[in-house]
Amino acid sequence: MSHLEFACQHSRSAEFRLDARFETHHGVTALFGPSGAGKTTVLAIIAGLLKPDAGSVVHDGRVLVRTTERRFLPPEKRRIGMVFQDHLLFPHLTVRKNLSYSRRAAASGRKLAALGEVAAALDIEKLLEQFPRQLSGGERQRVALGRALLSQPDLLLLDEPLSSLDARLRYRILDYVERVVRLWDVPVVFVSHSQAEVRRLAQWVVMLDRGRVVQVGTPEEVLGSSDALALQNSAAPINLLRFEKVRRAGDHCFGQLGSQEVFVPLQGPTVREPLIVQFSPRDVILGRHGLTGVSARNQLSGTIRQIVRTDYGVFAAVDVGQIVWAAVTEDAIRELDLQIGGEAICLVKAHSLEVLG
Repeated sequence: MSHLEFACQHSRSAEFRLDARFETHHGVTALFGPSGAGKTTVLAIIAGLLKPDAGSVVHDGRVLVRTTERRFLPPEKRRIGMVFQDHLLFPHLTVRKNLSYSRRAAASGRKLAALGEVAAALDIEKLLEQFPRQLSGGERQRVALGRALLSQPDLLLLDEPLSSLDARLRYRILDYVERVVRLWDVPVVFVSHSQAEVRRLAQWVVMLDRGRVVQVGTPEEVLGSSDALALQNSAAPINLLRFEKVRRAGDHCFGQLGSQEVFVPLQGPTVREPLIVQFSPRDVILGRHGLTGVSARNQLSGTIRQIVRTDYGVFAAVDVGQIVWAAVTEDAIRELDLQIGGEAICLVKAHSLEVLG
């Protein structure tokens, strides 16, 4: 199991100072927070692209940085792969040679990912003989991700690598990153402003604001907290349900959620497992009892875990086997007597469910 310890201070300018400390032993860790919080600075220090003013970084017992001992392991010796927002491909090499350049045997003895498998997963098979200048921005980013995966790193750092991709490819790549973590046991630390990406991929979240760690925990704990929702440039919580078991029935399917089923319209001829759907809290209506004569196909019973008040709305988190967020009003809270620990019914219209991937 991977273990990363980070405790560093760094002054980027007179206006910004990073003073962050966290540990993670999870397969996928997300750095989350508003723009300018210091997330990319943390990645650069871990990768060895930036020397901190003070502090240390230790990964699996290997000291990458320890300023008190004047120890600084060069980036090329850290066995870390990194994907930047700006691609940084070799312009004079074809895509195939860019990918092949990074492929090397790993000291850990992990099974190597195949070039062809990575190319297929990232939809770049037809681009292998082209040069970076012939590619679109999204294509270059996919090649950069493939190159990092093929470098067989002990730790993979992703600095918002999916921001330039369309939704279909974004979720295909997330699928592949999950497979890399599972099959090749490569731990990942990634930066993202997307709650959907963080909820989908991360097992642990480190939330930063103004250069400091303000909260750590699971995606539900951190992204659903009042601290996270109060951050500058934050957004309302989103709903993301993951169904490991799916039962198809004609032009729709049912996702298993504990002892309950969720009706999901199909948007294609095939059903993938796991099935992941996204929807807005404003597409959820809360009730205290099961209702009849309503158009909503899904009525999910659960327990209210949180009620969070923000400048742009009030949201209730209901545990129905996974967390479902509902936008509510203060009047509704009083009239329905909604309380933490109380029971509630979530009504979700099937057409509001967006299948991801």
